[in-house]
Amino acid sequence: MNDVQFRALDLNLFKVLLALLERRSVTAAAEELSLTPSAVSHALGRLRTALGDPLFERRGGGLTPTPYALEV
Repeated sequence: MNDVQFRALDLNLFKVLLALLERRSVTAAAEELSLTPSAVSHALGRLRTALGDPLFERRGGGLTPTPYALEV
């Protein structure tokens, strides 16, 4: 697992990660969380930086989680 400083990580970002894992879509996750797609995309960027992994790849019109995203 990557060396992550969880003390400094905003735990609200994990709500975004869970929604993205369930919906496999930034737009659908944004609707579920009552956020804009831009806010979800920005949160995903923060997660990617903090966790040191891309977390999702675009495939077939949706998002496919990386093995690390599923592990987290």
